[in-house]
Amino acid sequence: MEKGDRIEGEYSRFRDHRTGALIHQLTRGEAMSHSLFFLNPSFRPGTTGDEQQVAFVTFRGGGGRLCMFDFTTHTSRVLTDGDGLQPFSPGFSPDGRYLYYTTAAGDIRRLDADSLDEETIYSEPGGNLGEASLSHDGRYTVSSCKRDATYALIVVDVEKRTGGVILESGFQMIHPQFHPRDANVIIYAGHPIPRLWTIGRDGSRNRCLYQNAWNEFIVHESFLGDSDDLIFAVWPNRLGRLNFHDRRMQTICELNAWHMASNRAGTLIVTDTNHPDRGLLLVDPKTGDHRPLCYPGASCHGAQWKQDYPATPQTWQRGPDTDADERVLSWMEMKVDTVYGPQWTHPHPAFDDSAKRVVYTSDADGEAQVYVVDLGD
Repeated sequence: MEKGDRIEGEYSRFRDHRTGALIHQLTRGEAMSHSLFFLNPSFRPGTTGDEQQVAFVTFRGGGGRLCMFDFTTHTSRVLTDGDGLQPFSPGFSPDGRYLYYTTAAGDIRRLDADSLDEETIYSEPGGNLGEASLSHDGRYTVSSCKRDATYALIVVDVEKRTGGVILESGFQMIHPQFHPRDANVIIYAGHPIPRLWTIGRDGSRNRCLYQNAWNEFIVHESFLGDSDDLIFAVWPNRLGRLNFHDRRMQTICELNAWHMASNRAGTLIVTDTNHPDRGLLLVDPKTGDHRPLCYPGASCHGAQWKQDYPATPQTWQRGPDTDADERVLSWMEMKVDTVYGPQWTHPHPAFDDSAKRVVYTSDADGEAQVYVVDLGD
């Protein structure tokens, strides 16, 4: 399978057996495919309805390749060759023209989603990079980086093709993302604790937003719409909320919310669930009321999700458990991650721009595949 090739004959649709929601299956077959990470939604900005396009990663033909599904033709187009793509790293520019992603070689690359022209805009030789997160104006990317026992945050000006490390530490830093309205502000996750941090784009004003306890297991933070509020799981007990300024912890609802994302207006949250799996839920952030959207049936692996505290160093040293799989793919391509993954067994739901559809991944049929569910009226 080569760049520019078309994938045909895989689309189908059906109704969820419990909620009746209309579900579109975009991929199928023996190869693993998954949606983008929930912090970087798969839906191409500026496309909707019957003309909507959805980016995903597939492993047919070897290494991970970026693809784009088109609802107009019900076919997918291969966008990249299998040349070291970090599979959960891609993210769209705000205008939908470009996809940014990182590679195993330490590159940040920019791909024109139409012409398929691509270029390397930054290199960090020897660095293991996480997802590429774009500022709201599309001017900057931020990524986390691991090199040996050191972690760093890297910001790149995509217009000037300049950038570098703004913070380096022995403390693990993951999932950086820009404030939805302010390209000067970044939040990132510390692991294991404290979890919630913020820093200026220039590396100044680095501070902890909330000092959580060991058994206050905060994960999967993101912004509520374009507000100053963060939403996150306090696993496995509740869906939490914290204002960026007053830093006061609030509870939206008592729920085993897992990976959650809001619509652009900040008026609705979608989340997957685990232990027990209650399917995908839609949550009102004001009232905490929630209802099921659909039931993906994903296997939702990861031994640590059975606990209410983060993994210890000893946990990683124990090696694979019963979730082990030679195809394991984690956020930063660890050789083995059955502690928090495999990531392709997690739904990772996210809204489209209009909040009329949600994309997710499920391996209910044996291999991970990409699905889109309609919210209906």
